[in-house]
Amino acid sequence: MTAEVRFRFDGKVAIVTGAARGVGREIVRAFADADARVVAADRDRDGLAETCAPYGERVTAIVADVSAAEGAHAIVERASATFGRVDICVNNAAVAPHAALLEERAEVWDRVYAVNCRGTFLMTQAAARAMIAGGRGGRIINFSSGAAQRGAAGGAAYASSRAATETFSRVAAVELAPHDILVNTVSPGLIDTQPKPLPPSMAERLAGRIPNLPLARPGRPEEVAQLVLFLASDASNYISGAVVTIDGASSAGTRFSGVVVDDDTRYDWVTGRTRAGR
Repeated sequence: MTAEVRFRFDGKVAIVTGAARGVGREIVRAFADADARVVAADRDRDGLAETCAPYGERVTAIVADVSAAEGAHAIVERASATFGRVDICVNNAAVAPHAALLEERAEVWDRVYAVNCRGTFLMTQAAARAMIAGGRGGRIINFSSGAAQRGAAGGAAYASSRAATETFSRVAAVELAPHDILVNTVSPGLIDTQPKPLPPSMAERLAGRIPNLPLARPGRPEEVAQLVLFLASDASNYISGAVVTIDGASSAGTRFSGVVVDDDTRYDWVTGRTRAGR
């Protein structure tokens, strides 16, 4: 027995940042296919043009930097000016350079926080102001990462910036609730957005990591996009302030072999188990 879930966003306007590739591109596609009008934003003009090409007037592109107040304002203003409203804002834009802690440069750290944290703040603030002015409520969906929950070498700037985004989003959810604006955070695990062909060192790391994932595969960008659509839809009317993980159970553990073996005899008195030779 199978079922297909289709979300409809007729008359709704969505902003998607980081739209030039990967998950952001797939979110734009998902909203456009669901009849939303979309403002796709990114710093990458060529990638953005490729994202928007199939959709005609349903999707408008804007080249802007979310880490600058004028960039965030321009993105939200484009939505209001072109489509007359702002209903949904998906703050997907992020950067993720990795460096050893003792080799991390302060200017790189600051740039990571500028995009991942200040950009999310500026976009949330600008979108919320437009939503409040419109009087119809809205949805703001921010992005974190499974990296925020564990201490992986090389991720000091990126992982901590994602953890900061989660806490910021909880505050925003509380403050914006009186305006019927719901704020949630999506936290992906390993998603297949890696460059092709893979650099040798990355290929080696993934070859060792993927077989240990509970589902033994990375997630697909379209799977993340469907979660975003759910959080933007009426099906999530009582969800706000949540961090929703989409990682195929990788934060829960490693791949199960299919066999549970209990060789510990200490609790046989609990289970009533009798063992050969005893």
